[in-house]
Amino acid sequence: MKKRRGHFWLDVTACFLIPAYTLLFAGSVEWFGSNFSVIAVRGENYYWGFVGWGLLTGGYFLVMLVRLAGSLPRRGAQAGVLLLTALGSLSLGYALIIPYLPDHFPRYATLHVLLAALACVLLMGALLVTLLALRREERGKWQGPFRTWWGIVAGSGILFFIPGMVSTALEVFFTISAALLTRHIYLRCPGRV
Repeated sequence: MKKRRGHFWLDVTACFLIPAYTLLFAGSVEWFGSNFSVIAVRGENYYWGFVGWGLLTGGYFLVMLVRLAGSLPRRGAQAGVLLLTALGSLSLGYALIIPYLPDHFPRYATLHVLLAALACVLLMGALLVTLLALRREERGKWQGPFRTWWGIVAGSGILFFIPGMVSTALEVFFTISAALLTRHIYLRCPGRV
């Protein structure tokens, strides 16, 4: 019963809450001409919506990647995933509390963008280390998720280069696909905690 309940909350969070919240926050704005940081500074309610989105997604990745790290067979891989996850979570946390106001605080706006991008890179790095460690044990079983990881990287690159900026489309694609990939890896992982 406990495992079913854990899967239920994992499924609800990864398959419903994160996609729904992400799409609702994105709204109907021009998906290639805006992004979450710009949406967040439209007003207090938008800012708190942005913080809520960051806490939901950041909390999900933190919990899931720590669990995945605990199931890895090698201590070096465990330490790598934990370090990348901690740094990625801190980067996202700081990006959430530093407002994106380039007209008033251009240096802080630049720092906000760098931290948000770094959070994504570090979390994808944690997923990559996880997949490489798992592939080392059972190569064939992890080829599909490994290709999906590369698909997310390629899709994110394309969505970055279309408008030449981090766009709402990129943020929606990355958030939902990375959350679903993390869920998929966790459910396939034989030693999951």
